[in-house]
Amino acid sequence: MSRNWTRWTAGGVGLLFGVAGAALWRWKHRRLADLATGSELVETDHGAIEVSRRGSGSPVLVLHGAPGGYDQALAFGEAMVDDGVELIAPSRPGYLRTPLDGAATPSDQAALLDALLDKLEVEEALVIGLSAGGPSALHLASEYPERVTGLVLASAISTEIDDRMFDTGSPIADPILTSTPVLDATSGLMELLRRANPDHLLGLMHGSLSTLEGADLEEYVEFVRATPEQRERSLEFIPTVLPTSVRIDGTRNDERWCRELPLVDYGEIRCPTLVVHGEFDAAVPISHAEFLAETVPDVELHRVEADHLVWIGPDADRAIQLVREFTQSVTETAGRTEL
Repeated sequence: MSRNWTRWTAGGVGLLFGVAGAALWRWKHRRLADLATGSELVETDHGAIEVSRRGSGSPVLVLHGAPGGYDQALAFGEAMVDDGVELIAPSRPGYLRTPLDGAATPSDQAALLDALLDKLEVEEALVIGLSAGGPSALHLASEYPERVTGLVLASAISTEIDDRMFDTGSPIADPILTSTPVLDATSGLMELLRRANPDHLLGLMHGSLSTLEGADLEEYVEFVRATPEQRERSLEFIPTVLPTSVRIDGTRNDERWCRELPLVDYGEIRCPTLVVHGEFDAAVPISHAEFLAETVPDVELHRVEADHLVWIGPDADRAIQLVREFTQSVTETAGRTEL
């Protein structure tokens, strides 16, 4: 009897894993198909780059963080910027359909972005760098100043940061942690939790991105959960890191190069610059914003009561208003200059 029970149990576990694996495969392929329909692959003089465009008006180039992709850039841009602009949201090298080949450094990525603007026939744009998109945005403003009318840096990395979530340097752990099966399994579990118990996942996410602890953290998370708009933004952000397996090459590359920053003289940046950073940011300490305030000539620094996601939380309206007013000021100035 016990032998039969063991066989039945093993068979049931095997069947369960098979069903779960098939469901995970279907979810991933549906997700990738949806992402592919929302963007195009553009061939430039510096290689291929995936990009999505939304709206019409003055161009705003939005550079996502890590892990991320064009979908994350759109989610951030649509939350932060008014109507009346065209959002240009590329996937940086190593993310989604943009290959990493030949565009590893922030300077390489700036050259690719310059070539993309050429291909799109966009002479100049306001540039937004979010988190790990900060270095590419800073290099674009420094090395191609004629392209950048203004610069917004939100929770942006600006100087050395040794974040080893995936690029730990371990010859044993790294290949396992960054393997497609492991990343797809963890991504699938996160998506399952997002659907089954979203409030718990919001607590985990904001807890990992905040320096707040105890009652202060719980109060912050409860505000997000209880405010429909804030809750929706948080839940919309989560899929922009999934599946991580198609974002891992770019993430590991960012982790490597961010340990070498700064790689360009920020004092050479001449465009007006807005820096918005959360006081409680655990992912990118606010010292990165302070460094920008000390080194970029025409800079305005605003600290907001937020964690890493400055467009979410009790101070989100102020952060959004700051970006919108800055964007309007820059685009109006650029329009007068053209006349």
